[in-house]
Amino acid sequence: MMVFRTKVVVSLFVVSLLATSVSLSSAPTLASASAAPSPTNDVAKHAFGYINTIRNYFFCVSAICKKNRASDEVASGKAMKALVAEARMLSTKVWPAKEEAIAIKFVTDVGALSNAYIAYPKETSAQAIARNTASIYYQSANVGSDTYLMTVALKGGPVKFPQWSVGAIAVLYAMQLDTQALNAKSATASDALYASQNLEREATILNADANGPNAQFNTLIKTFARTQLTVSTNAIALLEHKKVTLSNGALSALSTMLGQQFTQIVTLEKSLVKKK
Repeated sequence: MMVFRTKVVVSLFVVSLLATSVSLSSAPTLASASAAPSPTNDVAKHAFGYINTIRNYFFCVSAICKKNRASDEVASGKAMKALVAEARMLSTKVWPAKEEAIAIKFVTDVGALSNAYIAYPKETSAQAIARNTASIYYQSANVGSDTYLMTVALKGGPVKFPQWSVGAIAVLYAMQLDTQALNAKSATASDALYASQNLEREATILNADANGPNAQFNTLIKTFARTQLTVSTNAIALLEHKKVTLSNGALSALSTMLGQQFTQIVTLEKSLVKKK
């Protein structure tokens, strides 16, 4: 009995993500940045272009993209190598205090993106391909959010929620897709295990994304991630016939709570985007 199944929330929040599936907004100009040298300066100038090149290859469905598939693949590979080089450069530098946490997260997210990128052509199973595609989707968006925060730190001024939130929203989108797969009537035990493992990993990633400009939103996604991690960890143990730490009743209650928590995130996200 799959007591860990979660209520699926259908909303414009999820649908609106499709509009950002290819191109991320450009960062603010660095013209007014401090004259003091920073190891993140060049990264902030070029990373958006690299990210969009990668996303254009994997997620663009236009006739032009289909026509230029071969050249886009080559460009995407070059962009990925450039991002990895920038991350390696940052990992050897000492950052100004205001940029340190951002730079560390950039290095981490680029590493995760690179791992999925490298694994993608080597996988043969549909589940592994789907997992790596999802990772490329939300990790590239996370790198975009990191780059935006770098740029704001260099330029000064407030962090704007719509520009920052693309990373967290992309992870939430992936989590909703996995939740839908978990709740599908046709889902087998193998499907449920795969979806639960994905959700466990995505919950950990989402928790790290709680570095945005709105404290309430950060708290909500941390709470949601923590609940999802608890549900998924127990679900995996149940499916693998291992000891489960929570009772069926407690798991069922937490699964229902996930839907409620996601609704709260959606409501707040909509209001924050409207404010801009």
